[in-house]
Amino acid sequence: MDKTQLWQQHFPALATSDDTQVQTLIRSSKLAQLPADTCVFSSGQACEHYLLVASGRVKVVLYAESGREVVLYRVLPGETCVLTTACLLGQTHYIAEGITESEVSALMVHHEDFQAALHTSPAFRNFVFADMGKRFADVIARMERIKFGPVESRLAAALISTWDTHKPHIQVTHQTLANEVGTAREVVSRYLKRFEAEGLIRLKRGHIELLDLPGLRKLAATR
Repeated sequence: MDKTQLWQQHFPALATSDDTQVQTLIRSSKLAQLPADTCVFSSGQACEHYLLVASGRVKVVLYAESGREVVLYRVLPGETCVLTTACLLGQTHYIAEGITESEVSALMVHHEDFQAALHTSPAFRNFVFADMGKRFADVIARMERIKFGPVESRLAAALISTWDTHKPHIQVTHQTLANEVGTAREVVSRYLKRFEAEGLIRLKRGHIELLDLPGLRKLAATR
């Protein structure tokens, strides 16, 4: 699928706009193909491009002084990176790291083209701010779940999310899951054993098999 088709499929509000500045921006955009486990941006780096994900997943993480990783959010197909947008608007550097969790196709708009369209195109400006508002709401909702949601529901959601990318078996460490749900590795291990006893999963060396996906989805919906 070429660049134009990706715009039309994943960002139709812009692709169908008759605004000449938007169409110029689309034509000047670049298509990046990134393998899994690639650093898209890092803390302290200047923001050079507006990122729009067409396929794959990008994980945005923050590292504490202790080295602990905290997953802030993920950028999925049809979404933009809220941190990238904030950095472009504020002309600041990244404060977190973006890492591809799978092969990723991303549309990239150079920061100069982004600024030009933002200042001259109402259609693009409306898209950017509406999308940024939604992304911020998603991030806040995730932080609320991590802060206040039951550990078992957060863990079930993390297992389902990981399974969506790596089905049928999840190759993930207990520490990675702990980073995902915002708790200690020992807590995750204890809940995983409980899930196994309840017939929801099967723990194997190096991976986890999901046995009862509907049961996990029900548990993930618990608040």
